Formats: sequence, C-alpha cells, structure tokens
Amino acid sequence: MKKNVYWSTLFAVLLSSLTQAQHWYKGNLHTHSLWSDGDDYPEMIMDWYKANGYQFVGLSDHNVIQDVEKWINVPHQPDRRRTFDRYLRTFGPDWVVYKKGGNDSLRVRLKKLDEYRTYFEEPGKFMIIKSEEVSTGYQGKPIHMNITNVKNLIRPLPGNSVAEVMQNNIDMVVAQRRQTGQPMFPHINHPNFYYAIKAEDLMQLRYERFFEVFNGHHLVNNYGDSTHEGTESMWDKINLHFLQQGRPLMYGLGTDDSHNYYFFGPSFSNSGRGWVMVDAPELTPKAIIEAMEAGRFYASSGVTLKQLPQVGNSLVVRVSPEKDVTYRIQFFGVRKGGQQAELIKEVTDSVATYALTDDLLLLRAKIISSKPKYNPFMPGDVETAWTQPIASKQIPKSIAGITPLPNAHAHNDYEQSRPLWDALENGFTSVEADVHLIGDTLYVAHDRPSFKNAAATLEAMYLKPLAERVRQNNGQVFPGYKGPFYLMIDAKTGADSTYKALANVLQRYRSLVASGSKNQTGPVTIVLSGNRPMAAVAKAKDHLVTLDGRPSDLGKGYSKAVMPIISDSYPNQFSWRGQGDMPLTEFQKLRQLVEKVHQEGKKLRLWASPEDPVVWAKLRKAGVDFLSTDQQELVRDFLLKGMAK
Repeated sequence: MKKNVYWSTLFAVLLSSLTQAQHWYKGNLHTHSLWSDGDDYPEMIMDWYKANGYQFVGLSDHNVIQDVEKWINVPHQPDRRRTFDRYLRTFGPDWVVYKKGGNDSLRVRLKKLDEYRTYFEEPGKFMIIKSEEVSTGYQGKPIHMNITNVKNLIRPLPGNSVAEVMQNNIDMVVAQRRQTGQPMFPHINHPNFYYAIKAEDLMQLRYERFFEVFNGHHLVNNYGDSTHEGTESMWDKINLHFLQQGRPLMYGLGTDDSHNYYFFGPSFSNSGRGWVMVDAPELTPKAIIEAMEAGRFYASSGVTLKQLPQVGNSLVVRVSPEKDVTYRIQFFGVRKGGQQAELIKEVTDSVATYALTDDLLLLRAKIISSKPKYNPFMPGDVETAWTQPIASKQIPKSIAGITPLPNAHAHNDYEQSRPLWDALENGFTSVEADVHLIGDTLYVAHDRPSFKNAAATLEAMYLKPLAERVRQNNGQVFPGYKGPFYLMIDAKTGADSTYKALANVLQRYRSLVASGSKNQTGPVTIVLSGNRPMAAVAKAKDHLVTLDGRPSDLGKGYSKAVMPIISDSYPNQFSWRGQGDMPLTEFQKLRQLVEKVHQEGKKLRLWASPEDPVVWAKLRKAGVDFLSTDQQELVRDFLLKGMAK
C-alpha cells in the first residue's frame, strides 16, 4: 500500500512540474489576405488574431511573399468598399495608402510584412511568421502546401504524379533550409480538398512531418464521405507506414485556412475554426518550429489541455474543463500485427491516461466536448482536440543486397528524412551527427536546442539503433562487411565536457565500439570532430573515442588508432567549383595532400565540397577517401557506377 502511495505521489509531482514548466502559445499557420485570395487587409486580419488570444500567425498567401510592391483595385461592390472603409477607419489616413480616380475608381497599396509586423509584434506576446502557400496541382488536382518561416519565395514545381509534385516542392524547402540555415518546415494542406491527395500519396514523401488533420475551410472534406476516407483515418495509415520504415511520425495540425472576414457561416472560410497549441520555451520562430518538430503541441478547435499529453510512453490527457461541459476522451491505437487504428478506450471525464503497452505500435488521443462549436466547419460540430501520436520504437529490418560504400560519408546525417536509416540503406559507411551537451546528456542538433528532447539524444538517434542493427546482423553493420563503420560526432559544446559525456555514454556500448583494446573490436569507430580535447583523447588508455584531425595535425605523431581521419573544408584548400577543368596547380595540391595523409595511414575527408559529380570524380581520382554529402542517393549512384567499371 505504501508503495502505491509513493508512486501516486511521485506521478502527481511529475505532472505538477511538467505543467509549471510548460509555456503554451496559440497559433494559426494557414491564413489568407488580399495579397492573394483573402478578402481583407493584412493589418485587419492580424488585429483580429491578436485580439482573440493568438500568440503567433503565419499569413500564408498563395505563391507570394509580402515583400514586393502591390496595389489592388477595390471593386465598386458595397461589401468591398465597406471593407476598405473599415480599414481606413481603423488605421487612419496617415497609415493607409490609396488613390482615387475617375468613375469612382479606388486603388490601395498593400503594406509589406516588414512594414506592418512591428505594429503588432510584442516579444513574448505576439509574432507574425513569414509564410507562403505553395499552390500547384497535377492533372486538375489541387496540391497546396504551406511553408512556415520561409526566407525566400519558393516557386511551385511540377511533377509526374501527385506524390512527385509534393516531393519536388518539399525538396525546395529542405534545400532552402540547408542553404540559409533558417529553421522552416513544409506542411501538406487539406488533402481532401477536391479529394486530390490520398494517404498512399503522403506515404511516399520524404522530409514531410506535418499535414492538416483539421482545416476550417468549408470545401476541404475533413471527414471524408462514403467513398473517401477522412483525414484522421489517413493520419493513422500514414504513421503506421512511417513507423514500419523507421521514419519520424507525421504530426497533425489544426488550421482555419481563413479567407473570409466580412461574411460568416458554413459557406465561408472564417477565422477561429482550428489552431495549434505549442509548448515552447519562448515565442520565436526557431523555438516554435523546434517544439513542433518534437511533437510538443496539439491541434484544437476549442478544447484546451492543461499539459503536454506525452509523458514518457503514456498519453496523459488533462482537460481544462469549462462549466457545464462534458468531455469524451478517446484513445486510438494500432496493435502489433494490425493494419489500421481502432478505438481502444473511451472515457467520459476530463482526465484519462493510456500507456503504450507492448502490444501497441501507435497511440493517439482525441478529446470531444459537448460544447457546440461557434461558427463551425460543419453543422453539428463540437469543440475538439487531437493529441500528437506516440509510438513504439521500431528498427527497420536490413534490406538484402545493399552494397557498402567505403567512400561515402553522410554529412549532417540527422537532417536526412530518416536519420541513420537512409544512410544505411544507401550503403554509407560513415555518418556525422552534431551534438550539444546540455546537463549531462548529448543532444543531436545543428544549433543548440531550445529544450531537452529525449528522442533527439545521441543515444536514442544513433547508439541504440546501431547496436540493434549490429545485433540483427550478427555483429556487423552490413552483413558480410568487414570494413570500419564511422560514427563522426561533431562537438558543438566545450571540448573536455563533451568528451567526458561521450566517454561515459559509450561505456554502455563497449561491444559496439572499436577501440585500442585487443578485446574490443566492435564494428563502429567513434570519431570526435569539432571541439576536440586533443591531449585527453591521445592519452586515453582505451580509445573508445578517436580524433578527426586537420592537415595541421599531420607530422605531430598521432597514430591512425588515435586519429584515423584528416578533415578540412574544401573551400579552405581549393577554389575550383566544377566549372571547366580543375586547374593543374589545384589538382597537384590535392594529390599532395592525399599522399601526405595516406603516408600516415589515415583517410582524407573534405567537407563542403561542391555537390557535383564532376568534382567528385576529381576527388576520387586524386585518392580522397570520403565524399562528404547531403545528397546521399546521388553519391550512392556515382560510387556504384564507378565500382561497376
């Protein structure tokens, strides 16, 4: 009895601390204005959202970013003129720029985002996220996706199928994020808009983490019909497929997709029908995006939760109840061996918990209130909320016939669609992860994370999965491959403290890791890059960790057991980018560097080299050991072609 009281008390304390530590921000990521097909001015729209308790909004007009000069003609229709009059009355003639002409014509200059955002934004209280709705199609099917926190305009690309159109445009977002370093993400809008996008299309996507499980536009068919499945059913099907492939889960957004701000009702697309509630440490685009990518949010059309529902391997749903309103909490899951989600528990209460048991693969919750939704998406709708799914960790099975590629290095592997698994399925024998030490734990991220995410630790993302893959393959990363597999860890925090934390966690994986000991011949060589405690690693008796050297380290007596790799930035050494032939002087310099590295029994890696087969051919001809790339499939095909000759 005392033990039960202890655990109940501990659980209550945990829930209390979680609630106190969380910072909730309400936002809508899909909104339109007169910059495209909305019917009101951006300032009027932002004024409404701020007054109605939102902390962030993405104003996402079709195929345009509000950074160009744009004038609109205001038609003579009474409602359009009243909209202008209201705008002028609210913001005044010193703000509104307009011209009147003959025949009572009226033109208005739309304010750019940078002109009006400072009017509304307040640190910690309200921000506007620069966004775009990339709108295109395939054979008459509308295909739309939003880009949250976009930096530069993305012009829609075509494709040869619905899935290819989506993927081509998603790839543009991924490329812009990598090139600019600005956090951003795409999300798939209203898949059932004219029933253009099926679950099977979404299953094919790489780098896509979000879609709209609820959209407030009156034409988007969230619930499906007798011949088309609803978005919730699609969601479960997609996530089962992603889980089996080792992909990160797809998260579900709520948006209102507002277009209409003057007329209201079921035949208009109005504000306030759906949104997201995000638990983030601060109100910045970076923090909001990091939190959403970690699943730290829920979608809602009115129900508010007291805390983040994900608590370890359980969903703990605690509603902030309203007077005279009742709630049904439904838990949906996919059981092992099952092919579709089922309702596994329903509770009529404002509090409910369900654990991800051994027989469950996926679990999510839906909270349905008895309170009718004001101005609903569909007549009869009640206020609802959707938690993000949680899942059992799955290790994809090895694919037969993969050719290991000793010269392939996955630069910033954690930014791939499937960290580690994409590299392994493409035959890469070297992967790289940036780490930040927070407390005593190493977290994988390019920039220092805004919060601690248990799913993004070095152990969770790389060490545990590699250990399981090695177990499946009887002690090898690739069946039959006796060569080394490198896990390069780029330390972004202090050299000594990061090394100490790394050495500690590796003690739990001694059988996985190659070392200087005769009895420790695991298949994975750990290479520490970035901030490196040179002397400490060199003096270590048991080399669980080796060093990523620099050209300046050559000739200093570091053995290949301590420093197996020499790395440098390609631009530090060479200016040729693949246009024309490589200058003879640069090629000779390259050959000399290779020879100097190889004389010490080490391997050479040049990061930030041009992603161009012409350049790769020169690097390989000179003897460079690793091709460091973000374009895994291109390097794979290049190397396989070379091996076939």
